[in-house]
Amino acid sequence: MAEQSTNSTPATDENSRVRSDRSHREHPPKSSNEDDFSDRYTVVFSLGWVVRGAETGQDVINIAVSEVGKRVASTGEQTRKVDISVQRIGCNRCGTGSDALLLVSETALVGLFLEVEVDAKDSEIAEKIARREVGPNLHNTPLTSVDIEPVD
Repeated sequence: MAEQSTNSTPATDENSRVRSDRSHREHPPKSSNEDDFSDRYTVVFSLGWVVRGAETGQDVINIAVSEVGKRVASTGEQTRKVDISVQRIGCNRCGTGSDALLLVSETALVGLFLEVEVDAKDSEIAEKIARREVGPNLHNTPLTSVDIEPVD
């Protein structure tokens, strides 16, 4: 099972999530009288990104994070922050893990997580807002919602 991690973090159990340091955009908080929404939620999407022309796994990761980061940098007003991290695949038998990527003949597929922090009234609305604001920037890329949590 894929789990969220940064490149330098060792594999952890499949239910843990490790935050990425790759924050691509952050809005300053609005004052309470400007905002119709009372809560913030973090919506985590899983997606696969195809990279062509890369020779190493690290090149694949760098290119994928850069390409996705450029696209999600132009999200809407209800999105506060978008973090990108590489999925990790862990071995249940030996406890080791590796980045979720497959590189064959300079063409790769890498698994990424997008953590989207949005202003919303509840978790269902948060997912819809995140999908509406991020989805169009990642044309023809399926987004699978894997977690929705209120921000403390």
